[in-house]
Amino acid sequence: VIEVMLLSKKMLVIYYLIIWLSISSASILVLLSRAPGSVCAFWRLTLSVLLLIPTWLYRGKPYFHPLSLLAGMFLGLHFVFWMESLYLIPVVVSTVLVVTYPFYNLFFDYYLFHEKVSYIQVVGLIMGFTGIVLYYNPVVSTGLDIVGITYAVIGGFLASLYFTTGRYLRSRARVELSDYVVPTYLSGALTTLVYNLVYGVDLINYHIKTYVFFLLLALIPMLGGHTLINYLLKQVKTTTLTSIALGEPVGAGILAYLILGQTIDWPKIVLSVLILGSIVLIIHGEKTST
Repeated sequence: VIEVMLLSKKMLVIYYLIIWLSISSASILVLLSRAPGSVCAFWRLTLSVLLLIPTWLYRGKPYFHPLSLLAGMFLGLHFVFWMESLYLIPVVVSTVLVVTYPFYNLFFDYYLFHEKVSYIQVVGLIMGFTGIVLYYNPVVSTGLDIVGITYAVIGGFLASLYFTTGRYLRSRARVELSDYVVPTYLSGALTTLVYNLVYGVDLINYHIKTYVFFLLLALIPMLGGHTLINYLLKQVKTTTLTSIALGEPVGAGILAYLILGQTIDWPKIVLSVLILGSIVLIIHGEKTST
């Protein structure tokens, strides 16, 4: 993969659009597969590795950084918890809670990369965490599975660990794209394999249509979403880049309504808008913190 050091604004917009469309499809593909979330996580990562490893080996001197194994563990568990939550709570709620990882990335950017945090971003954090806590309120969470909410929140935190580790490897350690993604995805696949074996989940006996959705998960949200994000991590701040996911609940929600017939009531819509609005403040606040 040929990497360029400077990307034009036009190209960035195109990349962001591809990422948004790709990640918005993930939740729908999981539910259409009708396979357990942990199984979808395993096949999404395993098939991605099989698709990418020829290119990695073709380079002649495949390399992996030890931290890639840690990033993969975070990624694998992120997928497991988030995908399991999709079977417990509506797609919109699940994706809103899981895209809160810019909240945690803000802390990591401050403490690990020594980047400033603005007052606007602090307000965004308070709003965002307030929204998460309110989702546990019985009045708002009527009809929602608390375990599903918790799984989605955990998934969001694990995603922040994954993206932060990736940013360090790509921007500070200068690990090449294929040398990062292949070991990371392989580590993630092994993590999900162990998870499924520990809990005795069947990984093999599924209909051919289910395997088609497994492949689509690898091709669209994994290669078109995560891999493209990893490519851009070398040049774009973690909080800015992962904020593309802000549009995922919108895209996924529209698809869930059109394809699955899912709807949510107004209290959940308002709370979701509050959380998404808090992420907007965090993103906007970067301009005043530099």
